[in-house]
Amino acid sequence: MSALARYCFLCLGIVSLISPSFAQKESYPKGYYQFPIMPGQPNTLAGGLGDLRTNHFHAGLDIRTQQREGLAVHAAAEGYVYKVAVQRSGYGNVIFLRHPNGQTTVYGHLLKFSDKLADWVRAEQYKKQSFEIDLFPEPNQFSFRKGEVIALSGNTGGSAGPHLHFEIRDSKDNYLNPLYFGFKEIRDVTPPKFVNLAIRPLDINGRVNGQFDRRVYSPVKQKDGSYRLAYPVTATGIIGIDLVAHDQMTGTGFRYGLQCVEIRMDGEEVFSYNMEIFPNSSTRDYNNLIDYETEQETGQRYLRCYVPDGNTFNLYKTNLLKGKLNITDTLAHEVKIRISDSYENFSELVFTIKGEKGKAELPVSDTEVNPEWIQTDVQNNTLIVKAKNYRSSLPLATFYAEGKEIKKEPDFYDKESAVFLTDLRAYMPDSVKIGNSIARTYLRTKVFPGISSLYTGKDWTVEFKPTSLFDTLYVTAQRNMNYLTLNTRGTALRDYVSVSFVPDKLPENKDRAKVYRYLDGDYRFVGGEWDGDQIRFQTKELGTFVVRTDTIPPGIKLLEHSKTRIRGYIWDSFSGISHYRAKVGDEWVLLNFDSKRGYIWSEKLDDTMPFEGELTLEVTDGAGNSTILQTELKEPAVKSVKRKK
Repeated sequence: MSALARYCFLCLGIVSLISPSFAQKESYPKGYYQFPIMPGQPNTLAGGLGDLRTNHFHAGLDIRTQQREGLAVHAAAEGYVYKVAVQRSGYGNVIFLRHPNGQTTVYGHLLKFSDKLADWVRAEQYKKQSFEIDLFPEPNQFSFRKGEVIALSGNTGGSAGPHLHFEIRDSKDNYLNPLYFGFKEIRDVTPPKFVNLAIRPLDINGRVNGQFDRRVYSPVKQKDGSYRLAYPVTATGIIGIDLVAHDQMTGTGFRYGLQCVEIRMDGEEVFSYNMEIFPNSSTRDYNNLIDYETEQETGQRYLRCYVPDGNTFNLYKTNLLKGKLNITDTLAHEVKIRISDSYENFSELVFTIKGEKGKAELPVSDTEVNPEWIQTDVQNNTLIVKAKNYRSSLPLATFYAEGKEIKKEPDFYDKESAVFLTDLRAYMPDSVKIGNSIARTYLRTKVFPGISSLYTGKDWTVEFKPTSLFDTLYVTAQRNMNYLTLNTRGTALRDYVSVSFVPDKLPENKDRAKVYRYLDGDYRFVGGEWDGDQIRFQTKELGTFVVRTDTIPPGIKLLEHSKTRIRGYIWDSFSGISHYRAKVGDEWVLLNFDSKRGYIWSEKLDDTMPFEGELTLEVTDGAGNSTILQTELKEPAVKSVKRKK
């Protein structure tokens, strides 16, 4: 077996970011950890390590809890509570247990902590007057034996349904694959499934089926369980493979991430991806490892099966081309892709890439036809210009860049369009003329990762931190009344950028005017602060931004406000709930908040003491609108019980 295969299936490769002692499968002691839900009984998962989620790899197991809350959660091993937190989103109610072996187990979306721990957390919430809280008890302040009940399972935080989120982390806070620790409660003999395969050119000379564009194929499963492509693939130059595939597990209908992907071309291994362990600090890098643009446009998550430019996330072993394929001849090349799960169930896809001529002949035209329209787009370092139905005996595009004129012939024709490709590393055109039509590219500047950069346009600026970018970004910008568009929604950022702009029409009420990101007919609250006539904000997503005014305060509906309990709903349909605060008399009251439903309910510091005084509940939205409800507390209603005669 070759080196890359051993990396995938025997996990003997060393991930350079991580100590080798945890990069080898034999270092996972069987029996050290107990399964935290119904130990000893068969169970299934709703999610696994490395599942492709929004903006991150899933960091552990989602253990099913019979579609209900309140199951006992057991300590997987002896340990003490290193951290406990209550969050509106994310983990919800969560416990971090530190163990004698230096590792940490994490238990998320809990309904309730064990009584002693719950009492301490509630006391700290009252002390800090905050529902959301991060706490770090003293070592051994809360210790648990292996198998002891530490909590009840729930559906808190960002959970989409009742389950237990369970992680195992090493001493450096790297996520480990819990399935390698030999939990017998989980059984899986079902192989992964291929869904879609995309092949794309990765440099200006690359082509797939004669085009500078990604091509999508649907693998077809054969009777023997292997997969083939129904249509031929031709290519030339540097190309890359993107893959939609998921693992399946016995007894469930859920889809899971892949443990391993291995690619061979002509028998030589060129790429291997192994989701065994990854660092907690690098979860945002996920957006550079998938086809982020396609994910934003269609929702489909394609894993890039090559190392993208700007990558620092080490999950790979590759050849010198970092997993990219280089087709330099007109021969047929066999490509084999093998995908596998944590139990070494696998599936294989085999297909052929036929090399094609590097430059196609251009059609000859005796007539002059001006383009119906000109379309521009940027892919990596390449500007793509398409001229619909453009025909000429001497077809040319004139690019205007930094006072110069550069003339180019079409690189090829795509159906009815002449296509011109420009390497933006050589020059950045601000406009292009084809026939009698001129189109702007809206290219403004080039920004490099690892350095701070500030670009100032007319009434707008954008500032990049050294950590903002994965790779070189060619900034495009358009202004349209109160809208500012920066690049596209498909541009992935590693970290925040700072933006400011002056709207064409200033709002009458700046105190309630904030920035929203416009997306598919919806406006998503971003925020921002005014500095004179310009508004400043930070964002981790690019696209179209607009200033809008929200003067509608949040809503409150109380279901109960007695001396025993307070509960109800709060909501805001525009800028969203920012914060809330409740008092009875002069005393702060803890109101738990289920943000998915907008449901609030009280939790007393001392259950034996009734609430005394007037209830004041204030809810504030993202734009600063507040609703204040004041009401006297009622005696708890007593329901009459009918006795049978």
